[in-house]
Amino acid sequence: MKQQHNLDKQTFIRSNIPLESTNLTPDTSNFKYWISHLKVGQKIGIGYGLLLSIAVLGTSIGFLIADHYQRQAQKREEAAIQELYQMSQLKTIVFRVRTNQHKLLLYMDQPKRWQEQYTLLLKYVEQARQIWFDFQANYNIENPIIYDSLIEQKAVYRLLQNYKGFDAYLQHTGTLFQANNPSQLSPNEIRAAQTQLFNFMHGSSVFRIDDFLDDITRLVEVIAQEYQQANWELKRVEKLRLYIILGSLSLSIAIATLLAIYTSRTIARPIQVVTHIAQQVTEECNFDLQAPVTTNDEVGILAASLNRLILEVKQLIKVQNDANEQLEIYSQILEEKVRERTLELNEKNLSLELTLEELRRTQAQLIETEQNGE
Repeated sequence: MKQQHNLDKQTFIRSNIPLESTNLTPDTSNFKYWISHLKVGQKIGIGYGLLLSIAVLGTSIGFLIADHYQRQAQKREEAAIQELYQMSQLKTIVFRVRTNQHKLLLYMDQPKRWQEQYTLLLKYVEQARQIWFDFQANYNIENPIIYDSLIEQKAVYRLLQNYKGFDAYLQHTGTLFQANNPSQLSPNEIRAAQTQLFNFMHGSSVFRIDDFLDDITRLVEVIAQEYQQANWELKRVEKLRLYIILGSLSLSIAIATLLAIYTSRTIARPIQVVTHIAQQVTEECNFDLQAPVTTNDEVGILAASLNRLILEVKQLIKVQNDANEQLEIYSQILEEKVRERTLELNEKNLSLELTLEELRRTQAQLIETEQNGE
């Protein structure tokens, strides 16, 4: 009994520490070592967490990348719209200044109407000066990064280089018309002022303003083309955004599926191995088989317990076989003794029968002798 207890104890130790048999000092920082010590429920929970994290993270990255490209396209479109608006403002205000100059020339004989138009002229001149100042501030020659194309850059450079005197023209316009106020002039002075203003409005500086308007128009056309290009790019990016989102979602699902298959196999494979060993033991009665213990979770405990059970059953069968062999030996000895005893009894019976036969003969002789004597 003591020997049997020691054998069971050694079997239990061997079946419960197979992982440490190959490495007496396991590396606890190893990922596989850490995974092997997790419970089945913890592995399933971590697997689900990883699946959800990969799906959410992959989709989020897809959205971020798509939104990044979309925001860039929207910025280009908004910049083109802003440039169009600013150029249209500049062109409109220059036209208003030019138109108001003609009206002032026509209203020289109507002081009240002239004064109203002059007030508007001053307003338009101030607006034109402000818009031109903003244009020069936004489109600096030393900062070429803001331009979307080389054509736009050249058109802007042409405006900034060739029409530096636009401020002086506006200032001269306000001063000239202020000095020729018809309410302060005599009829002769009015005619002289009309002549002076007519010469000013048809002089080289004014024709230069007409060229300025033509250049602004060309710049507006360039920016309009860039707006169309930006709008087309935005539509293309919106399609690309959809493709990126669908691609990232599909990739996330694929990775999550592969991870799910790997996780399920990692959990199911040890169970399948233990089940197969148990079936082999019960069907083939092969108690030399042992289930590999690769984890320290419930499946590892089950495999170790099965190994211990197999060894205990094997030991019990061995003890039973030894007992059967002993019983067979006892049976053979008993049969031999019975056979010997039977031979002895047969011999004694034979001797007894011979003795009885001798007695019968003797008795018969005695009887015969007595009869003969009478």
